[in-house]
Amino acid sequence: MKTNIEWKYSGKPDGFFGTGATRAEQNLVWLFGILSTALLGWYWWSCVMDWSWWQYVIALLLALDVLGGVVANSLNSCKRFYHSPIQPEETGFTALAKNHFIFTALHIHPILIGWLFGDMNLTYGAIWYFVLVTFAGNIMRMPLYLRRPTAMGIIMLAILANYYFIPPVAGFEWFIPALFLKIAYGHSVQEEPYRPQTQ
Repeated sequence: MKTNIEWKYSGKPDGFFGTGATRAEQNLVWLFGILSTALLGWYWWSCVMDWSWWQYVIALLLALDVLGGVVANSLNSCKRFYHSPIQPEETGFTALAKNHFIFTALHIHPILIGWLFGDMNLTYGAIWYFVLVTFAGNIMRMPLYLRRPTAMGIIMLAILANYYFIPPVAGFEWFIPALFLKIAYGHSVQEEPYRPQTQ
């Protein structure tokens, strides 16, 4: 299938897949989001995590959001949506979410995990939240041609810190690498939005 680079789009605003996402793009997000969340759920259940039922529910929702978001934010339709100017029909929360700093700041997931699953370990949550917001903001200040390698360098550092310097919360060892993939690369790096040719 031939593709072309297309920045223009129209249709109902969609901040999850990106306005104009194809069925194939949407299916990829659901496939990998649900599959990875199910694998985590099975692991948590088999390990008999010391969680209440509501903690399992919250953990699964966080996993679906972050793991599905890694794929969603990498979609060409999503890249196009978040790296294009706000359109007239994009109002309210949709317009707010197109602000890269606000979008990143809304991801309070590390704080929730430290609070709800880490025995009130707010230090864990505060450190990772600060690092995420700071680094993602700095990516957006880089020249466009340096954003991708900068994002990859930040992700690499986050992975190393997660494994060797800031002990992860039990059951969430995967979380920091996935969150930084979602935000530092998926959301913060502008790339050409390749679209399937319709003719």
